[in-house]
Amino acid sequence: MDTPILNDINKFKLVLLSLNTARGTTLTHGEGTLQITWDETVRIAKAAEKAGIDAILSIAHWKNWAPSRPQYDRMWDAITFAAGLAAVTERIQFFSTVHIPLFHPVMVAKMAATVDHIASGRLALNVVAGWNQSEFGMFGLPEIEHDKRYEYAAEWMDFLLKIFDSDEPFDFHGQFLHGENVVSQPKPLQQPRPVIMSAGSSGAGMAFASKYADVNFGIYPSLEEFPALLAKAKTTAAEAGNPGLKFCGHGYIVCGDTEADAKKQFKYLVEDKLDRLSTEALTEMSMGKMHSVDVVAREHMYQRTAGGNWGFPLVGTAEQVFEGIKAMADGGMAGMAVSFPDYDEGVARYDETIRPLLVEAGLRKF
Repeated sequence: MDTPILNDINKFKLVLLSLNTARGTTLTHGEGTLQITWDETVRIAKAAEKAGIDAILSIAHWKNWAPSRPQYDRMWDAITFAAGLAAVTERIQFFSTVHIPLFHPVMVAKMAATVDHIASGRLALNVVAGWNQSEFGMFGLPEIEHDKRYEYAAEWMDFLLKIFDSDEPFDFHGQFLHGENVVSQPKPLQQPRPVIMSAGSSGAGMAFASKYADVNFGIYPSLEEFPALLAKAKTTAAEAGNPGLKFCGHGYIVCGDTEADAKKQFKYLVEDKLDRLSTEALTEMSMGKMHSVDVVAREHMYQRTAGGNWGFPLVGTAEQVFEGIKAMADGGMAGMAVSFPDYDEGVARYDETIRPLLVEAGLRKF
């Protein structure tokens, strides 16, 4: 599949994260974060494409982490979001997150094919087993044990892939899912299927990614510690028969003209104007349920949660941010999801000051 995220044009891939959610990945009452209007979304998506960013990853999020201000509940749906932006862009790829327990594979197969045609083959699916019971309760779904969620997810993926692969009607009868006389046309433009991402770091999560995914998105404790963890994950994937699995991390970029400027902005967002209620809620609901987050030390959790939703904090000048990105590449990552406090300002500053450094270092062609 020759897509921006899998081709060899840009050595180190960049994916804009959470453009579809209020405030993006910053849990703050401070100014400058995403408001979630369609004009804003289109403007930033076009700027990201112009800046050479490879993809946009929309997360599946249904409401804020805790009852708070109504504007914090503003979220675009991940799949229809991609369809809308595909119609006004040309190159950038779209990762749409799908909460596996909320959607039947027959529905996702149809939606994915539709969006892939609108996007001329630029859709990717970020399939997640689900963990946020606060949101799942809106659908009347009970909480399911972690590894059992991945058993369901594996059967769900087998069903979805059979739909993509089959031209003739078929019946499907599994432990969890059933379908009679299943057929779905047209197929996605990408063959044999769209790009698949997962985001598991536990044993069950890595087994799932190794079997089904092209890209695995992970959360790691620090820039110093991740290379050893990543090497272990790559070995696991290779032993499971998927040596080409690409691993990506997440960087939360706060870039200033000086290091002091950037640190002042970071402090303003995640200390002075911290949305403590939302931060506490997300921290408590994720620990022990979302195993990929357990690797982050508790003493750093609040700051990492409020500023980037557990991404590496890349706070400083363009040169310092570049060094952080280079460390991720040198440590073996194939790319990173990136988010900013202010996406308009962040994408523009990336384009003007950080991108040239990545191109000069050979990490990006454009």
